[in-house]
Amino acid sequence: MRGWLSPSPNFFWRYSMYSCGLVLEGGGNRAIYTSGVLDAFMDQGITFPYVIGVSAGSCNAVSYIGKCRGRQHDISIQYSGDKRFMSLENMIKNGEFLNGEWLFGELSYDLSPLDQEAYDRANTTLCVVVTNALTGKAEYMYPKDFHKRGCPILRASCALPGATKGVVLGKDRYFDGGITDSIPLAHAYEDGCQKAVVVLTQDRNYQKQPMGHARLIRRIFRKYPLMTRAILNRYKIYNRQLETVWDAQGRGDAFVIAPDHPLHCPTLERNTDKLEQIYQTGYRNAMEQMDALKAFLAKPSPFTEIK
Repeated sequence: MRGWLSPSPNFFWRYSMYSCGLVLEGGGNRAIYTSGVLDAFMDQGITFPYVIGVSAGSCNAVSYIGKCRGRQHDISIQYSGDKRFMSLENMIKNGEFLNGEWLFGELSYDLSPLDQEAYDRANTTLCVVVTNALTGKAEYMYPKDFHKRGCPILRASCALPGATKGVVLGKDRYFDGGITDSIPLAHAYEDGCQKAVVVLTQDRNYQKQPMGHARLIRRIFRKYPLMTRAILNRYKIYNRQLETVWDAQGRGDAFVIAPDHPLHCPTLERNTDKLEQIYQTGYRNAMEQMDALKAFLAKPSPFTEIK
């Protein structure tokens, strides 16, 4: 794993603090909202020295850092209905509904490639959240680049339990980072961000509800009881994180961009008309708040610790 990663910034944050970080929630195809927000940022020349992403948020982060405007939009619109992306045929063929091998191979490198040179020039710290299946805890990885085909860290962060088999990194198996740290604002502060911009993919009034079918979930993931516990308790952690985010905005330590209405978009949404509307909502919401955002970015803020 060492070859894939750079050192964690919080090892030396006292000497390398970031003026402002960017925190990107996941949400599967609902994260096309974030794609709209980030395309607006690119149009306005807004960049960040540090970006932390979860699941689909990490994919948005990579395209944003690499200045690939429209890349995530095009991937979602053009390929969400592609059987190679997600289908029962994939499940029958390789045991995974979501074909991560194709998504982070042919799609990401041949059909819709990242501008590797632009990504390298950005010199931005990227943190990707993953969930360790054995410990049921979040881990934070810092990929240096994406020259190597396969993007194992991104693939792990996007590995939905039940839809994938997870991804083995080193000796452990990892799944979607959203299981354990859906909105990693606290970790952005721990890594040395003085303040942060947070992009959510649920509306401002959203509250996550408990999952049903707890017995079935425990049975399906019986090999990973600690991760199962995290899955079932996720709604509690998520709602506490929302409180933390809004409190941070109230203190002036965070700036939140969130949908101005419920998106009603499942994680694996394939309706391209709906996805296009969500993208446009993200772009519009970002542009509507652009003056306030620029004022926030221009204003210094002391380092904040969330306990």
